[in-house]
Amino acid sequence: MRTLLFAGTTLAVLAAIPAAAQPGEGRTRSAEPLTRAEVQARVEARFARADANRDGFVTQDEVRARVEARRANRDERRSKRRAALFDRLDADHDGSISRAEFDARPALRGAERGDRGMRGERIGRRGGRGGLMVRFGARAFAAMDANRDGRVALAEASRAALQRFDRVDADHDGTISLEERQAARDAFRERRLER
Repeated sequence: MRTLLFAGTTLAVLAAIPAAAQPGEGRTRSAEPLTRAEVQARVEARFARADANRDGFVTQDEVRARVEARRANRDERRSKRRAALFDRLDADHDGSISRAEFDARPALRGAERGDRGMRGERIGRRGGRGGLMVRFGARAFAAMDANRDGRVALAEASRAALQRFDRVDADHDGTISLEERQAARDAFRERRLER
């Protein structure tokens, strides 16, 4: 079940469009307008990364494999961060954290924030992809798979992405403005609250 939910995240990468929809996934929102051509280029680039066997189709197995690889990478990074945190707290490097070392952590945390900046500043440096990325489950794969053959071709992914683009592009000028993004997010939130 979790694999399918995480699979949706990878499928979102395929769609790579402003999905009317969900607020950012921890990233800053781009202040730049988004054009239809940019969406198409993003879909093509992300489709190429997702198509592991380069056969021109993305299958659920490829999505699952990619999700599992990303999960393993995330777990490895998390493990390294935990080890680094332990090392920072274990000031005398004896392999255990004494009460005094544990009590010193608020001061240590304050010193680290001075070096790195606040959380919001770190997020702001990640890049402007967020705010419009979609996170969805296995149903999205079925929605993109128009011919129901169990795999998604680039044309199917592009069509789905551009349909969502067109729904957000209220004035149909081929560009999604910041205002149109905000309106789409607000509409999504209202629909979500009605459930």
